[in-house]
Amino acid sequence: MKRQAARLAICAMAFVVTPVLAQAWKPEKDIEILIGLTAGSSQDRTGRALQKTWQDANLVSVPVTVINRPGGGGQLAATVLTQWPGDAHLLLVISPTIVSRYITGLGTLQYSDLTPLALLGNQYLAVAVRAESPLKSARDLMARLKREPHTFSIGVNSAGGTLHMMTAMLIRTAGGDPRKARIPTFQGGELMTAGIGGHVDAIVTVASNILPHVESGKLNMLGIAAPKRLTGALAAVPTFREQGIEIVVSNWAGVAAPKALTAPQVAYWDGVLAATIAAPSWKAFVDQNQWEAQYLPSALYVKHLQAEEKRLRAALADLGLAKQ
Repeated sequence: MKRQAARLAICAMAFVVTPVLAQAWKPEKDIEILIGLTAGSSQDRTGRALQKTWQDANLVSVPVTVINRPGGGGQLAATVLTQWPGDAHLLLVISPTIVSRYITGLGTLQYSDLTPLALLGNQYLAVAVRAESPLKSARDLMARLKREPHTFSIGVNSAGGTLHMMTAMLIRTAGGDPRKARIPTFQGGELMTAGIGGHVDAIVTVASNILPHVESGKLNMLGIAAPKRLTGALAAVPTFREQGIEIVVSNWAGVAAPKALTAPQVAYWDGVLAATIAAPSWKAFVDQNQWEAQYLPSALYVKHLQAEEKRLRAALADLGLAKQ
């Protein structure tokens, strides 16, 4: 009788545990990481760093492909995700643009149309000019903007994005109207080409994007919009704050998936992405690109995005860029 009772107890435990195990999810086909900008952009480098880390550390058991779908400041790639609800094999690298373009009316999709999975970290923005430019500092830039706030051209990679917002802040600080300024947009690597070729007077993008062209002698970085001076190869570049200009702007990077993912699917990616930021390959990428490491899993990332939406809405409204 005791043996029979023990067998029944074991069977009962199996009955309870088995359904829980059956709920676990893992990829059944290739993973695709979509990038809303062209090759060479910070989002593109982030996606390829994820791909490399997952392969190097064997964090994902299926092949991983990075696909560039530029257009609409990332809206084209986000639209692809909306066509595959519940498919956890499709990911998208996102930035504050997913929030700001919706606020400015330049985009129809926002983070709530997706499943936010993780915040990966922050990068700070910078302003650069051609090496031959007479502008040698952020103070020089502001003096020039005060004289020519609406004719001095500053290139960015997306209208309504964080780069655009920082440019608007510079123009507003100089006394100009951001809505009247010359702020042409370029896709990915085209922005660097425009800056180096003199097609614009200056460019705004993440500091790590500019660094190789500073080292090659083609560009000069005037200032970084960080709260304090960065380290490593960017330690020689002063912040805007150091030059008397109170502008701090970061460009965070995150990962999202289509809407309607199940709890086991989200749990799978929470596990993979938590392991990703601890992997040597990812840490090397973060160090090389002067990221400010900041990881948030899915649930906390959603709260972060809600707070970010309020912050960006207030900032863009102050600059006259928020839709009415």
